[in-house]
Amino acid sequence: MKKKIILLVSFIVINLAGVYAIESVAYPLKVKGNVELTRNLESSALKLGDELFNRDEIETKAESYAAIQFEDESSIMKLFPNTILNIRTEKEVEKYNKKSLLKMGELWAKVEKSTGKFEIETSTTVASVKGTNFMMKITEEGSTELLTFEGEVLFQNRITGEASSVLAGQRGVISGDQPIIVAPFDPEAIEESQREFINEEYRTIQEEVVPRTEIQETPAETPEVLEEGEEDDVEDSSSSGPFNMGGGVGAVMLGEETYTQIRLMPELVFGKFGLGLDVDLMIDSNGNVRKEDWDSFEDYVNKIYYLRYGERGDAFYGRLGGFKSYTLGHGLVMKDYSNMLRYPEYKQIGIQLGGNLPTAGMTAEVFTANAVKNEVLGGRLTIKPLGNTSIPLFNNLVLGGTIAHDRNQVKGLLDSDDDNYPDHFDDFPFDENWHNEIDHDIDFWRDIIYVSMPEHADTTGFTEWFYSDEINALRNPSFDEFGEDDITVFGVDYELPFVQNPLFTLSHYGEAAQIDGHGMGFIFPGFYSKFLIFHMNLEYRIYQDDFMPAFFDQLYDEQRAFVYTDIDSVLTKESLLEDMNKSHGWYGALTTNILNFLFVTVAYEDMYDDNDENSRSLWGKANLDTKLIPKLSKAEIGYTQTGFDKLNEFKTANAIINGSLGYSLGGNTQLVGSYQERYVDLNNDGKIKGSDETITSMSMGVEFSF
Repeated sequence: MKKKIILLVSFIVINLAGVYAIESVAYPLKVKGNVELTRNLESSALKLGDELFNRDEIETKAESYAAIQFEDESSIMKLFPNTILNIRTEKEVEKYNKKSLLKMGELWAKVEKSTGKFEIETSTTVASVKGTNFMMKITEEGSTELLTFEGEVLFQNRITGEASSVLAGQRGVISGDQPIIVAPFDPEAIEESQREFINEEYRTIQEEVVPRTEIQETPAETPEVLEEGEEDDVEDSSSSGPFNMGGGVGAVMLGEETYTQIRLMPELVFGKFGLGLDVDLMIDSNGNVRKEDWDSFEDYVNKIYYLRYGERGDAFYGRLGGFKSYTLGHGLVMKDYSNMLRYPEYKQIGIQLGGNLPTAGMTAEVFTANAVKNEVLGGRLTIKPLGNTSIPLFNNLVLGGTIAHDRNQVKGLLDSDDDNYPDHFDDFPFDENWHNEIDHDIDFWRDIIYVSMPEHADTTGFTEWFYSDEINALRNPSFDEFGEDDITVFGVDYELPFVQNPLFTLSHYGEAAQIDGHGMGFIFPGFYSKFLIFHMNLEYRIYQDDFMPAFFDQLYDEQRAFVYTDIDSVLTKESLLEDMNKSHGWYGALTTNILNFLFVTVAYEDMYDDNDENSRSLWGKANLDTKLIPKLSKAEIGYTQTGFDKLNEFKTANAIINGSLGYSLGGNTQLVGSYQERYVDLNNDGKIKGSDETITSMSMGVEFSF
């Protein structure tokens, strides 16, 4: 009966997707140069002919431009170089309420009258528009500028609540919690290249590529203006927003059994809220749905892929679900931590909550990797102590504090059936009802006793023997018998921006971290720079004895606890600190875009101890821009190895490799294969040998969206 109910619910969800299928809200009119589209945390090149949906994010790189038009043909937005815009649009009857977020850069917008609300937000301002055209810019200093060419724009400071109308020919400026400044401006002062882009008209859609030489000059014209329109009386949308359905059909191996996987991933977005589900139907060779996925409250909670409100940088934001990569501070405490390392075999629902506090430019954020168990926790607090002063440079100084805590590292041992017995010590790791062969085979032992030990054959005698200390010693231990072993890492840091403009960014930072009961680590000096096609970090690091950087890293869930099989002893990641010697050296990271085709991120750490012995770490990831290869929809690969002297071994206990490849089948359907390989040194001999020490996760299937 339960299987029938599950399949019936799946059928209903699929049909609801057809009824409430998501509609696109906009489309690109022009793409010039390197413009990136990010949707559901995945990025690709924006192309003419693409459809744009609510929550899509568009980023124009250096010397790149984009123009988009909303589906109701009421409004156009043009993005200048080095701009990031998050599209936030909801449909109400035949009108679109547009409340997009400008994260950085500059845009121009033309808005028709009586076509729904139109607002542009930044982290500190809101511009409400009714039938006009205007420009909006986030400056290098973090203030927001508004130029109104025609009509009227209501300009509001989200920090103080102050609002002012900026009329045609006026310039408004909002900076922090300072009063709004409104003054006249000269349209002729706008850069000539900007005027050219503003006045471009698009009778046909044609993708352009930025030339290697300077942009060709054309006679300058003043920006196009609109007639002042009537006020729009449309109220905020109260609709539930668009519905999107994705999913896939394929095969996946869990343990030693292969299942047919039907995955349904519906998504509902309304305003700043978003809800995504990940419903797996794992069907075995007998046609039965795997009951272990549906027999507890936690199983149903784990069907939530994410639930979010806003995003980092907003006045308030939160997310519940999976985190592929999560970092706090500058990386000495928690860097690239993932609660999805064993996904989808083992799902965790994490929570992130954060936002701005009312004083001194403070921000706060808290995190748990598993909302049900609350074992791996983190938090961060920042403050701009001189943010309200006019002291050059130092008014942008940010001080921060970070803490991460594991309440019990031993719980890192995998417990697939959640029966409080680790898989390694569970004779039935996928059956929550049994964990010891002795108890499972009680009838067998009763027969043995009856024949060989008649003095214990009666009920009382058998019970005394069966639960005696001698027999109990043969039973498997539960988590309770291993006790608790917690660990805490905390740190303080600062960041001081030197230069911030669209062409070049340079910041200086430092960090100190302490592993409670162990050593400390330091970053000083540290530098971050963004220029041309590069993002770069360079740090000098100093580690004391018993210190490990990024203790909470991508592999943490695998390394929290492990079993030394020779003696069946449980060890934790904390035990590895004994081998960490005092060292110092450099860390560098570089992200680059090679010819708009290959996107590469590489990080390398080279540390020396007092005996000049090396400890090196390497991280790397590469993505292809698939639009240049017919039928290829996805291509990425990543590799990580930490704590090696020489890169002699590809497979180590501190290494992980993963990748995915997608082939377009036409329409919104693609064939996708994913692979992950990680390793565990069970006998502690420093070598990875045999299939028992290699953990492989592989899947192949068809993904769809509509």
